[in-house]
Amino acid sequence: MSSALLWFLSIVLGDVFLLMCGMFIVVGLLEYFFPAQPIPRRHYALNLGYAFVNVVIIGTITPFLSAGTAYAIQKLGFGFVDLRALGFGGLGSDLVAVGVGALIWDFFQYWEHRLFHGSRIFWQMHLLHHSDEHMNVTTEARHHILEFVLAPVFISIPTAIIFKVPPVHIAILSLFPYAWNYLVHANINLGFGPLWWLLVSPNYHRVHHSLLPEHIDRNFANWFPIWDIVFGTAVNPRWRECPPTGVAGVSVQSLVQAFLLPFSRWLRMISPRSQDDRVAPQRTMLPRS
Repeated sequence: MSSALLWFLSIVLGDVFLLMCGMFIVVGLLEYFFPAQPIPRRHYALNLGYAFVNVVIIGTITPFLSAGTAYAIQKLGFGFVDLRALGFGGLGSDLVAVGVGALIWDFFQYWEHRLFHGSRIFWQMHLLHHSDEHMNVTTEARHHILEFVLAPVFISIPTAIIFKVPPVHIAILSLFPYAWNYLVHANINLGFGPLWWLLVSPNYHRVHHSLLPEHIDRNFANWFPIWDIVFGTAVNPRWRECPPTGVAGVSVQSLVQAFLLPFSRWLRMISPRSQDDRVAPQRTMLPRS
């Protein structure tokens, strides 16, 4: 990776880090004045401590992983669709290209998300995120560090293979979902009514975290519900619906427990004396590998 690319990334990362902090503040204020349900203050303490570590990681490591992965793939000769060659030039066309790219990007995110639910191994990493029984703006940063490391790689590989896009653009785009996802995890009662199918809202995504049986393994999309609709996993949230969230039988009470959660559960999976732990507690209805 060239020094110019690294310099550009360092400038962008500062702006993205400020954007994430800004989302924390703005969405946090919305939660404070318009909460969907009361949340104990002590609950925020655990999530904020974990979030601080993860926001630093998101803002520094993941863009370099995304850009490095894309750069290596393009060096191998991949990147078959050149958006510029198709006439996507100028500010207006760039916005169209970003929109199309985001839609395609969300397709890969959808399947990456289903992988984390459908595989018993990957589920142990994703479990920390879903175990939050009081979903709020800090829940977005409550992903295990291993998941943050793997997610941009999963998404960057197909994107770089298909599109001839500068690696730095892929790196920047890989951060946008995190900013939007602060809003969709917010503890506010907000849906888009008849336009629910157009863009993911807090009420739409709350269904994905819901403990209700009819909501299990539904609403995987991060941005565009169209992928849930196409692949049969969409649930239109009812007006002002606010179901309970979390994972039955799983409660995280400390930062140490949060960081060690997937490792402890992997050990339980392979332990001959803990056969029941290999399948329980489970939240998903999807078949597990």
